[in-house]
Amino acid sequence: MFNSRATTTEFIDLPDCDAALAAASYRFMETVNFRFGGIQIVQRFLAVEASKRHAGKPLRILDIGSGSCDIPLAVSRWARKFGIPLHFTCLEIAEHAADIARGQIAIAGDTAVQLLQQDAFTYQPSEPYDCAVSSLCFHHFSNAQILTLLQRLRGFVLSSVLINDLRRSRLASLAAAVLLNCAGSPAGVRHDALLSIRRGFKIDELNTLLQKLDSVTVSVEPARWFRIAAIIQFKPGKNL
Repeated sequence: MFNSRATTTEFIDLPDCDAALAAASYRFMETVNFRFGGIQIVQRFLAVEASKRHAGKPLRILDIGSGSCDIPLAVSRWARKFGIPLHFTCLEIAEHAADIARGQIAIAGDTAVQLLQQDAFTYQPSEPYDCAVSSLCFHHFSNAQILTLLQRLRGFVLSSVLINDLRRSRLASLAAAVLLNCAGSPAGVRHDALLSIRRGFKIDELNTLLQKLDSVTVSVEPARWFRIAAIIQFKPGKNL
């Protein structure tokens, strides 16, 4: 079961996904991101990226598959606290997720976080971004889709891409099952959470996949609580 990536579709990816299930799923993901390191991985990556910029010039970030926008909003609050100027453009194609995200952004009143309901595979910005991040999204894509998307991104992302996702293992699945039971999560949330792990990545597997890209430097590292952090650095002058 854990030797290769699962290909079954998660309920939350279905066009007719129940709104109540979607809301419960995003609440669970927000808890996982907050308590188990998902936000910190993005903070560390962006702190390095911001250090490369001229003082005062905002870091332009493309956030792919933003869900409820919990990570962009949390990172934006952190950045203001430490005087790091940045601006997120968040892409989310799913209507149920975009509706939740719009509400969260409105409550936060954060002008540094902008939401676009668009498909990352067809999105074409008018200006390039400094970097891109994606949290708990790439496991929804096939290996071929991952390579296709990264090739597209290099056309309008100047520096690098962070993939912040799940490490696939039996132990991760057992830990998630315990957490889901403690949280009293609905059956649909339990189904998707455990399937997400089976759709996740192993370190060597993801590294081998990303090495198929031309003119990049790749770093794939384990992170705490069964996360994986992959950074694809585009070599200067090689953007399409």
